[in-house]
Amino acid sequence: MKPKKKSVLSLLDDSGKLLSAKQIRGALGLSKAHTPKIRALLSKMVKQGKLIQKGTVYGSKRLLKTQYQQPSFQMDGRNRKHSRTSFKPSKGHVKRLRGYFNQNPKGFGFVSIGGGEADLFIGESDIGSALEGDRVEVEMLAARGYRGRRKGRVVSVLERATKGFLARLEQKGKKLYAIPLNPRIRLPLVLISHEEPSEDAEQGNLVEVELSESDQKSGPLIGKILRVLKETGGLDLGFEIILRDNGIRTEFPENAIWEANSFPKRILPQQHPRRVDQRHLPYVTIDGKTARDFDDAVCVQKIERGGYRLYVAIADVAHYVTPGSAIDEEARKRGTSVYFPTHAIPMLPEALSNGLCSLRPNVNRLALTCEMQLNHEGECIDYRIYESLIRSQARLDYDGVANFLNGKKNTIPQTERHESLKLMQELMNVLVAKRNRRGAIQFEFSESSVEFDHQNRMTGMSRKFQSISMKLIEQFMLEANETVARHCVKRKLPSLYRVHQPPSDLKLMQLKKTLTHYGVSSNTVNLSDSFGFSKVLNQLRELPQFEALQVVLLRSMALAVYQTRNQGHFGLAAEFYTHFTSPIRRYPDLLVHRALKSEFSKSQNKNASKKRSSKQKMLEEVDREIALKCSQQERKAEKAELQSVDLMKCVFLEQHTGTEYQTVIRSLDSRSMRVELKAHALEWNIPIEILDDDRYFFDPERLFLSGKRQGRLIRMGQRLKLKLLRVDVIQRKLDFGFEDWLN
Repeated sequence: MKPKKKSVLSLLDDSGKLLSAKQIRGALGLSKAHTPKIRALLSKMVKQGKLIQKGTVYGSKRLLKTQYQQPSFQMDGRNRKHSRTSFKPSKGHVKRLRGYFNQNPKGFGFVSIGGGEADLFIGESDIGSALEGDRVEVEMLAARGYRGRRKGRVVSVLERATKGFLARLEQKGKKLYAIPLNPRIRLPLVLISHEEPSEDAEQGNLVEVELSESDQKSGPLIGKILRVLKETGGLDLGFEIILRDNGIRTEFPENAIWEANSFPKRILPQQHPRRVDQRHLPYVTIDGKTARDFDDAVCVQKIERGGYRLYVAIADVAHYVTPGSAIDEEARKRGTSVYFPTHAIPMLPEALSNGLCSLRPNVNRLALTCEMQLNHEGECIDYRIYESLIRSQARLDYDGVANFLNGKKNTIPQTERHESLKLMQELMNVLVAKRNRRGAIQFEFSESSVEFDHQNRMTGMSRKFQSISMKLIEQFMLEANETVARHCVKRKLPSLYRVHQPPSDLKLMQLKKTLTHYGVSSNTVNLSDSFGFSKVLNQLRELPQFEALQVVLLRSMALAVYQTRNQGHFGLAAEFYTHFTSPIRRYPDLLVHRALKSEFSKSQNKNASKKRSSKQKMLEEVDREIALKCSQQERKAEKAELQSVDLMKCVFLEQHTGTEYQTVIRSLDSRSMRVELKAHALEWNIPIEILDDDRYFFDPERLFLSGKRQGRLIRMGQRLKLKLLRVDVIQRKLDFGFEDWLN
């Protein structure tokens, strides 16, 4: 049976909805083999003007009359619909949830609702006016969405993630419309309000636009111009777009800056008599060469009867940033610091982040110390957590410490420091062995970093693996985080926990199929257990495809999130885990510090029971909503950081347009391949469609491409020659052309 135009038209007329090709095929009772024919027929009917298309879904032209009140305009060679979809209310009781919206570049999106619940799938036609990062209210739908996920519809935007977005003004008749610069912002046309005209705004201007909220259910979205921007260089404008699209706040309110500058610059011991004075201990900080915010200082002692005493002192940010203060309100909105290749955007004002809270050497600093007694196997047999006064004795950097421990160039002159670092290395090895025994998953990914010349111009990229000094600090921080989490659970403190769930059954099933082709039997390992997962990773280390298979394993895992209940950390094989060690740059760590300090305060104040306890106040502050907010802010920061690296790559390669590059495929999926440009150690995602010598299909189990006509197999590690054709800095887009296979 072949699909017929009449049947398709009748189905879409009766449904009154936008349907995908698969939904139409299923409704007509056709087999999966008919899907390509359905898609071809739908495309033909759209060209003939018999159907409308929105992304990957189709509808009858009757839908255009009922749901889209304004006609589309032809601009820049493209049809842009500027109307808002009008939804009919569902019958009966409809469950509504609140969460944060995240948009996929393909058009659809997801809403994170927290509490360990899966994200809701939001189809392209159900997004409404929601933008990336907005807090929204969604209506649950009966139908299932992407990969069987629960599906919802955005019914209202509760809070905008960002004040506005950047757009180019387009004029039609006497009206101005804002066209978002970022193509990932899937909005209909935004009509500029005539009630708030800007004298400087005209056709072609680059502007920042804010959406006007209204109860209007149909018609165009209304926006107002916040400011007219000057045309700047690609890099500056590119960063501006990244900041706006991800809702990254750059300026601190004046009252927050005033608060930060109002604290005494000197810390005197007599002003803090209740703190444990640890200025005699040989604390040191170990960070990157360019770091200015030093959260943590460490010290290790050998115990006579065997074992170690590990001191991890963390900046006491909670002493300065109190609930409800201007600094706290701003920090809560930011959630985290953001690190770009060229600069950082801190969570706290500089007077605190790089000043009073930073554990600089040879100055008194307030801290929270986690003191742990560890046996010879690295197990924590006793601990104390308390407020302290410390004085770091040295500011060391990762490269210097790594060179010393590896027996290379020694840039650490103090001989007494040498013995201390050797002892730290010894304890690090003990802790690594402990975590390996319990099944902690140890990936071996290299980190890419942007390289600059003496004039701060990008020269390329470099790939470095984690150094021994980075691993040392990592292990000490992990130990402190686990200890504090165990304490918070034991004392039932209102805290945030860092939760990492095991992979879903669906992802594990797909992973097992892939691993079978690489000699790993699904019958011999339990991938839902950290130990089994780690065992598989170790089995793959000797394979030439190990680097790519690491990516496959990582993608099968869930994202770590913040929650109000401890549920363990799958990747670390840890029963208890939280974030305690970075309160200068992460808001969840600050909340954990407050929970600890509320307990200290209660024990010191015997009359606290007469008043509402600090613990009760903290229970009001630490809830599901703040956990979800912190997870969302972290995700946005990571996204912005990745986008900034892509921006730098585009700026660098703009001068190399027309250059041919030898590249190697690092990973593959159904749509793209990630290649490395060997000349610059720079990686980029290339669509499979550029391979014009054949029509290639991706095998998701064997992880290779196969040519339909010539039968060529394309695997990870394959070398090919590409030519850089075009660079679009603003859109962060590189277009390559396929030249030839190199092996």
